[in-house]
Amino acid sequence: TGLVLMLALPLILAAQAGCSEKYDRCPDCETGEDAPTDDGAAETEEDPIEEEARDVPAEEAPGCFLPDIDCEAGNHAEYGLCIPDANVIAVPAGSFTMGTDGGEDNPTHQVTLSAFTIDRFEVTVALYQSCVEAGCCTPPQYDGSYTGRQPYYGNDLFADYPVIFVDWNQAQAYCEGIGKNLPTEAQWEKAARGEDGRTYPWGNDLPAEAYLNYSSPIDGDTMEVGSHPAGASPYGAEDMVGNVWEWTADWYDPAYYASSPADDPTGPAIGVARVARGGGFASLGTPIRTYSRDSYHPMEAFATMGFRCAGE
Repeated sequence: TGLVLMLALPLILAAQAGCSEKYDRCPDCETGEDAPTDDGAAETEEDPIEEEARDVPAEEAPGCFLPDIDCEAGNHAEYGLCIPDANVIAVPAGSFTMGTDGGEDNPTHQVTLSAFTIDRFEVTVALYQSCVEAGCCTPPQYDGSYTGRQPYYGNDLFADYPVIFVDWNQAQAYCEGIGKNLPTEAQWEKAARGEDGRTYPWGNDLPAEAYLNYSSPIDGDTMEVGSHPAGASPYGAEDMVGNVWEWTADWYDPAYYASSPADDPTGPAIGVARVARGGGFASLGTPIRTYSRDSYHPMEAFATMGFRCAGE
């Protein structure tokens, strides 16, 4: 981590000056768990993205105060904003196929989950900003974006874009403030692929621009959430792959699937890195598949990392 900071510091300064250079950490590198499949991407291929890693402690929130507001029927309040109830999706209890045949750290196995809810979209800049203003969250660790859109955080132009440059602890704090949590890895995968073992949220058709924001490591960046409804999962969750990677609740262990419980797994009890899912705007190949796993230190924050929340 110290080495990453040493390498990233000059580039951080350049980015703050409006430079859109690529950085020293790679949340879109593939893990190589499979042989090449029908989308033609070899699993050892890595996305050419290199971006800034922020690995600094987030400041503590000054004290959380949730505004008391009345929302119209069909809406609910989150940090002082009225959100359509339809933006929270119910995922029924039941079993599904998790993992993939031949996966090194994600072999196929059956998992049974209790019913849960998950956000339809990734948490937006506007929602996260309202959490900061309520004193329940701390600001993102950088206010720009991958291509130098600055300010990104706090800019009305990007209010409905996914919040980025938040580490795992900041993401979890946001979810906890409204009585939720980050989804477990199993919850995330079921919400993304349903019960039929599909490769992508929309099915098994090859990735295309109609389905997701992906494969743009040079000049790509985040898009407004919900920009690709054709890529929704069987339950209606959108942007589950592409746009930004998403933090999950679980610690990462490459051998966890071999001994994980069949019912409501919550990940290893301890670990060094947290699981991230879904790939981002620079991803192609393995990361944008519903079963793909990756992991990052919980204090790191990226231009391609966001999150969504899950509840009971």
